[in-house]
Amino acid sequence: MASRIATTARRLRLGTELRRMRERAGLTVTEGARQLGVSQAQLSNIEASRFGVSRDRLRALDHIYRCSDTEYVDGLSELATERAGGWWETFREVLPTPLLDIAELEQRSRRLRSANTAHIPGLLQITDHAREIFRQVVPEFSRTHIEHRVSHRLQRQALRN
Repeated sequence: MASRIATTARRLRLGTELRRMRERAGLTVTEGARQLGVSQAQLSNIEASRFGVSRDRLRALDHIYRCSDTEYVDGLSELATERAGGWWETFREVLPTPLLDIAELEQRSRRLRSANTAHIPGLLQITDHAREIFRQVVPEFSRTHIEHRVSHRLQRQALRN
């Protein structure tokens, strides 16, 4: 089990799922490691994504944790052993791992959800929007200070018209 310098999103997911599976079985890291026949540190490193896990060891964990969902375990096994890259591998030497992970996750996803925020420049904000922006400042502005800011913004806008 060689340690990786840059952990991939796939390995992070695998480690997280193995920890969840252990916790659902009601076992501590110490108990799980003992039943697997490894040190507590080894199992912790697998769950923390610092070490990989073989297909055989994954199947042993599946048995120890009494997981009966074969489709789930097969998916974890694929995560553990899949080594084939995709088009993003041509960028391995020039881009950071997180960017490559994004490309891989997008390629393998069935569905993509995205949330975006929009910034409306101050000179285009309506009064209520500007007021709400100033209300959310941390640390909080006083009500008087907010109204001064809004008034200032509106006067800037008036100069543009």
